[in-house]
Amino acid sequence: MHRALEAIGHDGLVLIRNSMLVTCDVDEEMRPIGETDRLDLVRRTGTDRDTESAMWNAQGHDFEHDLTPSGKAPADIIYAYVAELTGEGYRVHYLPKGEPEDWDLTDQLTEFEGVLVYDAAKLDRVAKNEHWFTGDPRAALLAVFKLRDEEN
Repeated sequence: MHRALEAIGHDGLVLIRNSMLVTCDVDEEMRPIGETDRLDLVRRTGTDRDTESAMWNAQGHDFEHDLTPSGKAPADIIYAYVAELTGEGYRVHYLPKGEPEDWDLTDQLTEFEGVLVYDAAKLDRVAKNEHWFTGDPRAALLAVFKLRDEEN
């Protein structure tokens, strides 16, 4: 990740979002009705979230849209981690006013997931884990990484 961001000349804070490459669409009874290619959605729109994406509303972590409606659509926001690039990789700024931590956000990911990297200056942090795009998400998106299966 560090080399890719150096190659495009980015040296500021980034947002790191883990994302499924493909998700299953379900109906009201949770029966599968299709799939959404999230990687294609990112390529077209700059975000893996669409009108069907959930607002998390986790108290203490996210903006509480159910208590204070923001007028934001699901694709206007992302849940991501703020990170700074270092010579060894990156450090996560999990708590807005806390000390950064060494934390590998890709450690438990599989080949079915990817990593989206955004320019943190192009989003507003409104809660510990929630960020709102200040413009077109495609302008904020710096890089997309697909993980590979280590066995193949």
